[in-house]
Amino acid sequence: MASASTGPKTEDVPMVDATHRIDELYEQCASRDAGTIFFQRDLSGMQVAESVEELLALVNSLCSQQLMKMMVFDNEPCWKVRPRREAEKLRTLTADEGMVYTHIDLAQAEGVWSKALRAKTNFTQAVLTKCLKALESKDLVQSVMSVKHPNRKMYLLKTLKPSEDIAGGLWQSNGDFDMGMIDEISQIIARKIEVDTCIRVPASWNNYAPEDRGAAIAQKKAQVMGVRDIEEAPAVRPYRPPVHAGSARLVHKDKPHYATSSSMAAWLNAAEVLKGRVARDEDMEQLLEMMVLDGRLEKVSAINYRTALNMSDAKVYNGFVDAPCGTCPVFDLCADEGAISARACVYFGEWLGTDSEEIY
Repeated sequence: MASASTGPKTEDVPMVDATHRIDELYEQCASRDAGTIFFQRDLSGMQVAESVEELLALVNSLCSQQLMKMMVFDNEPCWKVRPRREAEKLRTLTADEGMVYTHIDLAQAEGVWSKALRAKTNFTQAVLTKCLKALESKDLVQSVMSVKHPNRKMYLLKTLKPSEDIAGGLWQSNGDFDMGMIDEISQIIARKIEVDTCIRVPASWNNYAPEDRGAAIAQKKAQVMGVRDIEEAPAVRPYRPPVHAGSARLVHKDKPHYATSSSMAAWLNAAEVLKGRVARDEDMEQLLEMMVLDGRLEKVSAINYRTALNMSDAKVYNGFVDAPCGTCPVFDLCADEGAISARACVYFGEWLGTDSEEIY
């Protein structure tokens, strides 16, 4: 019966040729995007080794030099290369430091609590502290305070960004909301959504100039007051709704491009406003919902947002204050079944922009 093989060794490959192929395999892997994971089929496709046994020997050599890290994905072995400078630092670690580094590496962006590290390594506090200081001095690991557990110091690799559970979301800094950044970004988002969902028009855009209908108004008033000759009727002052303060007002577009958390996150990232930080859809949704609560935005569906108009913008007039009834010279004669009524009122016709019903 054949004995079980212990796997190929580096010595199985001629030394000079092996060194050349090790370097070639590493360089091909390093030329890919950072963080790329390689499976055996990927490495075989590089055609550096002549057989599977030789390929595994080359990979084992790279792993022993800390130039490659072995992992398991879906029960299948895979590898990821390390930068040469990082590999050089790892080769200088002691056995204790290497064990601590391995546990921190396994935790990835979630980090590992110093107390949990002590339990995993079974080191004394003095030994663990010494190892952690050595790893930090070599820029291999970093320590951050947990937002969820403020009294816990978490350790993770220097090259990783802490998870949201540790460092908080995009809008947080050192565990607190960064109000300065929130205000600045919300203003940028508000302007973008305003452009996409609103237009600006002159403040008097809906004021009327009813000079051409003055005769009709005078005629109606003369009929009510019993004046036969229209020239004897009192002069009629055309109704002009009051102009709101400001030179322009906002109105919603007929065909707006409604904002969503996804579209705003993509736009913000493309504009590189966050300077190296990336906004996720959930981060943007959190900000948009906050702006809704502040009354700056309003939701038009479960996912769509638009600019919320103030009362002065949302309504051109303010009920009886702006309606012609407040200044109507025949207000006392107005009634549902009378000669003057709202449905037959020329003033209302002017105010609403419609023709009033004629009275025969």
